[in-house]
Amino acid sequence: MRRSEICALTVEDISGDLVSINKAVVQDENKNWITKTTKTTSSTREIVIPIELADKIRRQGYVYKGHPYSITQFLEQTERRLGIPDFSIHKLRHYFASKMSSLGVPEADIMRMGGWETDHVMKSVYRHSMMDKQEQAKREAAEKLRSSLFS
Repeated sequence: MRRSEICALTVEDISGDLVSINKAVVQDENKNWITKTTKTTSSTREIVIPIELADKIRRQGYVYKGHPYSITQFLEQTERRLGIPDFSIHKLRHYFASKMSSLGVPEADIMRMGGWETDHVMKSVYRHSMMDKQEQAKREAAEKLRSSLFS
């Protein structure tokens, strides 16, 4: 999900284990935060979440109460605390598409779940991410070969 979609979610958007993504919190031309429709018609979608998570959200009465930038700040703090490389929340969408593809999920399903309007956009996103993983795999293979030849 996009950060803007997370910020716009309400308890009313959750039915059972289905989350209806149909709006986003974005800045208008005056830099005021407003709720509007999703980025594209394809962005309006339903996704499945674990029922335990849906129940927890219903019990607490809200999905997210903070400022949109607070999500980014929390992610950055968590990365520093865990000592992991920086990545944006948007890169989690790339990871999601890449992981779904590697698991053999049909492209049409990945597009629907991620809210991509065209397969061109979705493919360019996950192919870019997959190329990074392929490059890392090549480097690891080369290192193993080097180690076996020169040790």
